[in-house]
Amino acid sequence: MVSEPPEAYVVVGVVLGAHGSDGRVRVQPETDNPERFRRGGRVVAQERPLVIERTQRAPDGALLVKFEGVTGRDAAAALRGAELCVPAEETPQTPPGAYYHYQLIGLGVVSAADGEPLGTLTEILSTGANDVYVVTCGDAELLLPALADVIIEVNAAAGRMTAAVPEGLEWRTLRPRKSAPRKRPARRKGSATPRSSQ
Repeated sequence: MVSEPPEAYVVVGVVLGAHGSDGRVRVQPETDNPERFRRGGRVVAQERPLVIERTQRAPDGALLVKFEGVTGRDAAAALRGAELCVPAEETPQTPPGAYYHYQLIGLGVVSAADGEPLGTLTEILSTGANDVYVVTCGDAELLLPALADVIIEVNAAAGRMTAAVPEGLEWRTLRPRKSAPRKRPARRKGSATPRSSQ
């Protein structure tokens, strides 16, 4: 999971890695605004201001971005994993009832039925049909579809979202993190070590 953007900044993309040897990087866009990565556009990565020199779209939907002053594969590789941010005040005003993801993350979610707290909105999953809000409480999570008959009210100023949990929708227990394994004798060549997913 990516870290929280700097205060008053919004993440508009994440650098996936270097592309080629001329300093270009592959970027996963986190914005619907195609002008965000235009030539001359400015972003901040790792507290470093960057100016976009050129951008092209890759067949898989990622963007190939060349920043001014980032030359060579090593310089591009150093940006891997960096979040590309812009000041929040540069984001366009949303229409009534619409919110940016960063405005929703962290809201407390309460039940429309009885007003009881359900948990905190900790993640938003983008799917083909609609977004899904991940509500976490302790060691369990609830996946709420972002539909008008489920999300009854959003009061960002009060830090609250009211939701009508659909019948049959159940909490699921989060898998606990595995503790570090004890040191064992070296395995034979070719054996795989499981990698943690993010």
